[in-house]
Amino acid sequence: MEKYKKELLPNLKKLPVPELQETLVELNNWLRPVVSLEQLRSFQKKAIAFRFSDGLLLQKDLVDYAENTTGSWLAPLWEESYLEGRGYLQTESNFGLVIDEYYYDQVESKEARAAQLIYQMGKIYLSLLDGTFPIEYTKSKQPVDMSFYTNFFKSCRIPGVERDSFFKGELEAADNYVVIFAKNRYFRLATTNSLGELYPVEQLQENLKFILSFEAEKSGEQLIPYVTGVERTHSNRLYHQLKETSLNKQSLQSIENGLFILSFSDGKDESKEDRITEVLLNTSHQFLSKTTQAVITKNGFIGFNMEHTAIDGVPTLNLLTKIFDSFNEEYTQQITGESASDLVQKIEWSLTDEMTGALEEAKQLAEVENGSYCIKHQVVSEVGKERMKKANVSPDAFFHISLAMAQQTVFGKLRSVYEPVAMRMYYEGRTESARSISQEKKQFVEAFYNEEEPTKDELVEQFIIAANAHSERIRQCQNGQGIERHLFGLQKMALNPEEGNVFFSAEALSLLTEDFISTTGIPYEIVESFSFGPVNKAGFGLYYGILDEEVILTLSAKNIYEDNAIQLLEAISEALISLTILLDI
Repeated sequence: MEKYKKELLPNLKKLPVPELQETLVELNNWLRPVVSLEQLRSFQKKAIAFRFSDGLLLQKDLVDYAENTTGSWLAPLWEESYLEGRGYLQTESNFGLVIDEYYYDQVESKEARAAQLIYQMGKIYLSLLDGTFPIEYTKSKQPVDMSFYTNFFKSCRIPGVERDSFFKGELEAADNYVVIFAKNRYFRLATTNSLGELYPVEQLQENLKFILSFEAEKSGEQLIPYVTGVERTHSNRLYHQLKETSLNKQSLQSIENGLFILSFSDGKDESKEDRITEVLLNTSHQFLSKTTQAVITKNGFIGFNMEHTAIDGVPTLNLLTKIFDSFNEEYTQQITGESASDLVQKIEWSLTDEMTGALEEAKQLAEVENGSYCIKHQVVSEVGKERMKKANVSPDAFFHISLAMAQQTVFGKLRSVYEPVAMRMYYEGRTESARSISQEKKQFVEAFYNEEEPTKDELVEQFIIAANAHSERIRQCQNGQGIERHLFGLQKMALNPEEGNVFFSAEALSLLTEDFISTTGIPYEIVESFSFGPVNKAGFGLYYGILDEEVILTLSAKNIYEDNAIQLLEAISEALISLTILLDI
């Protein structure tokens, strides 16, 4: 990655620390639509006290910390916040996605698709090492950060007692392998030789055929995935129990050092909802703490389950787009040949009855957790980016106004909505948060559903005001002047729980950051569906992909809120269509 550091660093900005006064003033605007007047006034008093006391000290400490940090002041703190999470990875950290079959439909068999995927991923990995992976730019030709790309490979989140750690293996071209989980067994499949050269697709495919020729057996080994499927403290206990045996310790290290994991699953995959649920919430075939896990489903669909600690959604989809843009073209005929096993090494385990019992218990806990969620999928074919752009506003603003309308329709009020903003124009940029419920959106929604019916021209004017306010908030975040990560950084500077606690524990701030709806909008054509667990367990996790002619929606929720999830999807669809009617587009 030296090439990227030398060529990119001089052209990338360093993430600034916003001024405390400016953050506190803007914070009032963010709070207004989601808190009562009484709550806002109470918070304002606490904010004034904070500004002239603990806030001054914390701001100075954050500025000093940023100045003494080579890269982004946010990046290490943000990674640490993931590693401190103690919940279930599959529902509280990871995100899953399924690739549209169009991008690999000419590759017929499961082992052929797996071989092509392994080969293409290997090419990307080697191109990052030798500097041939192209530097990426924004639409305005500004280079963007690429420092996180190697985190996709040879990396793993290791469970700890109070805090996990992030493992990253040596980045070398020679003697690499991927980990294959199939037929209830783990295997190492070599991908590069001692010279750092990729093995041909044909050879990878024949070795995968050999792996898939085994009969499935139940020897306790099929329970290993559940080490990663329970809460992190529990996962740590299982991890250490396994590592008491040298053979198991070596096997875990093999998984950690693999480029990535590829598993073959046999769960339901008939519908889009089946497939995204299988990829995100079926732990039986996964090692969830590995950063990159590819999944080939029963009928050959390709998905990915990504551990979020050191990677974000936009780089993930950029990398996958490079893989699948030429997937069919580079591999258009069925390869035939004799079975081979020269690249395969089985990963062995030693499991006592006690260990098997502990894994059985973990399986039960993981299945209860996974089964407590539902994922709903919908495509709005009447509206897409091209139609939205006729309103002369950002498609993202158009969508989030529709989401506010849907909230009002289903729940009768507006609650906080989390929207991440990519920050890759900064070195080691992660994301900022733009709370998408604004006072301007609230005023438009109230006017739209007002029984006295404002005139159409008045509604259109308020819509434009709300859309412009949305875009301005996004720009504010992209310029390094976001509020939420600044507050996060200030809180991280506290030396004890009491420092700034009166301010940070204010009821108004809790309402702003409650993540009733946590969203991500990554509009990539290759995505059939994308999902993650709701951050707020009484709320929803919403993916929206605004494509040229349609909008893809995937919504996750606890089962007890399934009816609300269905209603919310339908209300979003209706709101999108209602806006096209209002705006005559």
